[in-house]
This record gives sequence, C-alpha cells and structure tokens, in this order.
Amino acid sequence: MDKKIEKIIYKCLFLMEKGHSLDECINKFEDHRDEISEYFKTIKNIKSLEVVMPEKDYRKNSLAQVIGEAKRRENISSEKAASAAAMKWDMSTAKKRLILRPAMIFLVFLVLSTFSFAGTLFASQETVPGQVLYPLKRSFEDFKLIVYPENKKDGLHFQFLNNRIYEANTLLESDDPDTGIFVGDLIDEIDEEYYTCRQYNCFSTRDEDMILDSINNIKNRYRNRYKNNQDKDKGSGQDKNTGNDQEEDMGSDQQKTGNGGQQNKGGGKNGK
Repeated sequence: MDKKIEKIIYKCLFLMEKGHSLDECINKFEDHRDEISEYFKTIKNIKSLEVVMPEKDYRKNSLAQVIGEAKRRENISSEKAASAAAMKWDMSTAKKRLILRPAMIFLVFLVLSTFSFAGTLFASQETVPGQVLYPLKRSFEDFKLIVYPENKKDGLHFQFLNNRIYEANTLLESDDPDTGIFVGDLIDEIDEEYYTCRQYNCFSTRDEDMILDSINNIKNRYRNRYKNNQDKDKGSGQDKNTGNDQEEDMGSDQQKTGNGGQQNKGGGKNGK
C-alpha cells in the first residue's frame, strides 16, 4: 500500500471510531475515493472488532501473584539488610538498593508478560490522531479507567486532559491540511475532560489558570487557521458572482437616479 494511502486509511479508521460514517470519510478525501472504497471491507471489519480485555479472574490472579512475590522479596530484602546493619549508613543503603533490584526486575518482567504489547504501548504514548498506534493509546487509557480505584481517577483524568492538549498542539503545528477535523474532535474532548477534572477537584488555582490559557490558545489557533481557509473558499465563490453583483449595483443606482430626478421635479413645483 502506498504510504500516502496508508495514512489516509488510518485517518478514516480514527474518524470512524469517533462516530463518523464511511461516506463522510470518502467525502473528506474525495481525491482518493477509489482507494478508500477498495479497502471498505477491511475498514468495516476492523470497526466491528471489540476491544480485547483480560478477564476479571485473570487480572485478579495476576495481581495476587505480583503482591505475593513482592512480599516474599521484601522479606528477603529485610533479612539481608539486617545482616548489614553494622556497616556504615551509605554502604547499607547501597546494599539495600542491590537487594531490591532483583525484586523490581522480577515484578517488571511479570507485568510485561501479563500485559502483552508492552513495548507497543510505550511507543503509542506519543502518538496523535491519524497515526497507526493512536487507537491503542486510547484503548489503554480506557483500560486504566477500568482497573484504577476511584480515589486515583482524578490523576488519570488530569493526565488525559494534558494528553489531549498535547495532541491538539502537535496537530496544529503540523503542515497537514487534513488535521482540522481531528483538532475539532480533540477540542470537544478537551472541554469534556476539563469539566470532569473540575468534578474531581484536580486543579489548584494556578494549575487551572494555566490549563485554561492552553485551552483558549488551542481554540484561537484552530479558529484562525481553519476559519481563514473557509473564508478563502467562500471568497472564491463570491468572485464567480462578481458580474451579477455589479449588474445589481448598477440597477440600484439607476433606481436611485430616477427617484432623485422625481424629487428634483417636485422641488421645482414647490419653488414655483
């Protein structure tokens, strides 16, 4: 598949995930209608796929294994640390770090083996709408909302708000003319996450002021960039009607002249 077509297909997938129809995607990329239609079946099948989530029992058992192994490693660390208590404080601290290191390595390995595609997930964190790994990034955010306790979700929503702001700024800095629809959707999500953060009391006064400045800056840049393009399109349409407008102006001038002549004649009669 050509790189340009591949990019357009991924953009269509993202738009369809946001609720747009295939016809809207085709109209958006009219020059590539044939290519998009060719991959219609594949796009439709991908859209119908459900998010793969680990079963509840599997998550619970995995978490129990992690906690159990952590406790066991902690006991080993405590015993070895106690045997080194007579040494200098800095040496004791260094030994504790060395003792804890195998436990951390094990925990990391267990988590990575439990939740596959860890490297892919990490790589997806810097992606923006329209890129290949972006749907994976959003699915992982949804997964976090499911598994995190309620008292930790304020931090999640604050992180998601910053993610959407970063994505919108990145798209606004790009030269791709097709990013407008993505930025428009992101602005809606930014507003939604902002009010969710307010419900969770995520902001200090200073943080909220900075966030609002960032949001307003994005909205202003979006309006300036894409509204100007729309005005240019409207202007090209008005040029076609210039001749008609001139004829109408000439007609109105003639009417005014005629009315003025009648008024002057009337004035002459009154003068007599």
